Amino acid sequence: METNYRLPKDLNESLKNMEDAISPSLLDSNKRFTIEFNFEGLKFNRIGITIYKILAKNNNVFITFADQGAVALAQRDYPDIKDKIFTFKSFNESNNINNIDSVMISILPQPYDFDSFEPMSDNYQGKHYSLNPKFEDANIGIGSVIRERRKNFVKTWKNIYFLQPLNKAALMHIYPNNWLLFKEENKKYFFKKEFEIKPDNESIFINL
Repeated sequence: METNYRLPKDLNESLKNMEDAISPSLLDSNKRFTIEFNFEGLKFNRIGITIYKILAKNNNVFITFADQGAVALAQRDYPDIKDKIFTFKSFNESNNINNIDSVMISILPQPYDFDSFEPMSDNYQGKHYSLNPKFEDANIGIGSVIRERRKNFVKTWKNIYFLQPLNKAALMHIYPNNWLLFKEENKKYFFKKEFEIKPDNESIFINL
């Protein structure tokens, strides 16, 4: 069957694809969503603000970061919304945590932020979008109970946008569509296969 699947030609087109994924997610019964741009050199605060502008058209939106340094930088760069920017810990301790009609964006949560990110996420009942989260790290020595808790936490998140270059290939997901695998040939990318769920490395290798 002929398809018109193609990769975005630049970051601006990627951000438009991301917006196309965010809009229907607001009607999804799930409350936790991930957005992932997996390549080097990106300014994630810019992407985070783009997500903010998309969501703030019709919602009360907050942005959260792991540490105060990141918060201070974002408040300096975006002074018009500085009262909407918090650390994970300070947001969890604020009255905003109980605002079920709001939306939250979390920027780059890392495995070592888990102890502040998980309780904030669990206490918050509004829609929650996480940009490039990394919830697990095999290099961090943790017990089996905590590792299982983190795995269960990861399962509560639903990806709505994903873009990653691979070795002579690329993987993309734009909710509510399937995951798309592309192969590079002569510096051009051609659609190869679609998947209902994110393919593992073996599935990718077999289909290239």
